[in-house]
Amino acid sequence: MKFFKVEDFSKKLVQWQKKHGRHDLPWQKNRTAYRVWLSEIMLQQTQVATVIHRYDQFLKRFPTVQALAAASVDEVLAEWSGMGYYTRARNLHRCAQVVVKEYQGVFPRDPELLESLPGIGKSTAAAIAVFAYDVHAAILDGNVKRVLARIWGIQEDLAKSSQVKLLWAHAENLLPHNESDLVAYTQGLMDFGATACTPNQPACMSVPKKFCPFESNCQAKKKNLVKAIPLKVRKVKVTQKDLTWWVLICRRKVLLEKRCQQGIWEGLWCFPEELSFEPKNYQALLPIRHLLTHQRLNIQPKQVILERQSRPINQQQWFDLSELDQLAMPKPMTDFLRNLTLTLDGE
Repeated sequence: MKFFKVEDFSKKLVQWQKKHGRHDLPWQKNRTAYRVWLSEIMLQQTQVATVIHRYDQFLKRFPTVQALAAASVDEVLAEWSGMGYYTRARNLHRCAQVVVKEYQGVFPRDPELLESLPGIGKSTAAAIAVFAYDVHAAILDGNVKRVLARIWGIQEDLAKSSQVKLLWAHAENLLPHNESDLVAYTQGLMDFGATACTPNQPACMSVPKKFCPFESNCQAKKKNLVKAIPLKVRKVKVTQKDLTWWVLICRRKVLLEKRCQQGIWEGLWCFPEELSFEPKNYQALLPIRHLLTHQRLNIQPKQVILERQSRPINQQQWFDLSELDQLAMPKPMTDFLRNLTLTLDGE
């Protein structure tokens, strides 16, 4: 893998960011390590529009790393409910506890120390160090890999560790020499990959066409390989899984079960998939389809109206409908219960 020189790469990116980049995101104001870290974790697998709303909510509930560390993991999961990839929330909680216990509540400025914390990878560590402490460090998330691969025409498999290592070295070489440009440059890389050099409709292929400061240098554009770069080698195998949700209702209370510590939705509240008794009458409701990274769930809810509450088993518990918004639940559960509540309210 060879990297030719792009004249004034960092300068062009900084200029693009100042004119076309994002400047009013909540975490760009009053930058602290805690606020930057929280936003970076949220943005890993969630759209910016969703994070903007949830970020402010999360900060109100846990305004400091101390408040987050002092909370229970159930409280953190409840606040995270609906955003998916719940390992992020569990790591967020663990990380806060480590920062409070080992660093007196102050995130370290050294990217290597940041990377050693739960849930923080090398690129996230660099972003925190840059935005919170003005440390000279390079980021290399998925968006940045795509940008570099297209401009320099890299057609190799970027999942290979040898290629990633070379890309890291290149990303570090591209850092601006002017320290005052570091924040704008790093933000520019994020913004350019997220809004201009996007996977499917990049600026150079959009209608109407949008400005790209690197079009004259971009090897992918010159060789008509924009959609082929970065190389897509691995395909995620998606398996089908059929689930039954037993929706037991008794006088505006529902029976839920806290899922075990293994498998999908670990530690979240869902409807039971098995009961200690065989319901005599039930109503099959509209099936639910939900796609995870590696699974396509086919969920069949079966509603049972009871005169008396059944005895909970294992991790089961009866909840009033008014209590449900305080629980940590996966998105298909929250969507289903919202409709269920509206139905019951209308009766």
